[in-house]
Amino acid sequence: MLGTKLWPAVIMSALPSFPLLRLASLIAMLAQQARLLPVAVARTNLTAGGTLMPPDYITSPSGDFAFGFRAHDSDPTKFLLATWFRFGEGNSSPQSVVWFAKASSMGATPNATARSVLSVPADGQLTLTDGSIELWKAPTPSMKRGFVLVLRDSGNVQFLGDGGVLWESFGFPTDTLLPGQSWKGFLFSKRADTEFTTGRFSLAAQNDGNVVLCVDLFTGDILENAYWDTRTNGTNGNTTITFDERGNLSYTLYDGTVYSLISPVAAGRNYFQFVRMDPDGIVRAYVHPKNGDGRENTTSWTVSGTLPSEGGCKMKTTRMQGMCGPGSYCVETKERLKCLCPSGYTYIDAQHSDSGCTPELEPQSSGEQNSPDKFSLVELPNTTWEVSIYYKKF
Repeated sequence: MLGTKLWPAVIMSALPSFPLLRLASLIAMLAQQARLLPVAVARTNLTAGGTLMPPDYITSPSGDFAFGFRAHDSDPTKFLLATWFRFGEGNSSPQSVVWFAKASSMGATPNATARSVLSVPADGQLTLTDGSIELWKAPTPSMKRGFVLVLRDSGNVQFLGDGGVLWESFGFPTDTLLPGQSWKGFLFSKRADTEFTTGRFSLAAQNDGNVVLCVDLFTGDILENAYWDTRTNGTNGNTTITFDERGNLSYTLYDGTVYSLISPVAAGRNYFQFVRMDPDGIVRAYVHPKNGDGRENTTSWTVSGTLPSEGGCKMKTTRMQGMCGPGSYCVETKERLKCLCPSGYTYIDAQHSDSGCTPELEPQSSGEQNSPDKFSLVELPNTTWEVSIYYKKF
């Protein structure tokens, strides 16, 4: 279709003697018709009978957030059902994802495919299916029917129906909190920044009132796995963790007493922000400045505060387990804690360096004896080895 900006040049070339008054009237008419042409509008909700399929999504009224299908970085044929910051079309940074569907708080993350469908069928439930397989369903109250799914400007996805809000993503956080979000329970880290499976670390508000950071929660008692805590446990629990609009992460005890966990250097309404239980076991508050119209096209975030505030590599459980696996040691970098292997060792899992290290032993030939000149001791200054399959305390 010919654009309206080209019409004056075409008309003046073809009709040089065309009266100027009539020419002006024609241009005005064409401009008015152009304004009446249908314009593509982003969807802001999903109603009963409607569907979403990859790579579709809905947006918040401001356009700052999107909820729907986001392709995996490692395999673009698989999709997350997720909420993410939408800084311009095509923003696919894993860091921008602030919520993603899981079977349960510690369960698996369903992978959708190109034929998967998110829908509100006749029973009024919000369901993600792939063919005849149910991948995920919003945990709504029994006998309640939902009618519409909306994404708020806060980043909260809400399923509305009989009696109001039947389900909302703010009530089921994964690894991230957004401003205005409060919760009691766990935040589980991802296994890696680009892997949306459950990782090794968690932030928890315990039933006894204590707020703790834990490692390898599935391998033992939570008291043995905590490497940091607030020591606010007592006979009364009911502790709530809150991330407020000013960017403060705090916890409130049963008696209403509020204590700070992270107080950011710069935050507030002029910043996009979130708090995340990162894959290396450190909770970080992130901020991103807004520009004049409230949107930003870059994807860089700045860390405004951490928990613990002291060096992460110094953290240990009561069993002296550190942030890295056996046979490795921890160093602090600007972005993440890093687990390294000593000389002569290699990672047990090259994709996950925090899993630990194992010796690179050369196989001995038949009858070969160990000779002292084939071994040496290497000094690693300022390094401790409390936790290692090769360490023994005498």
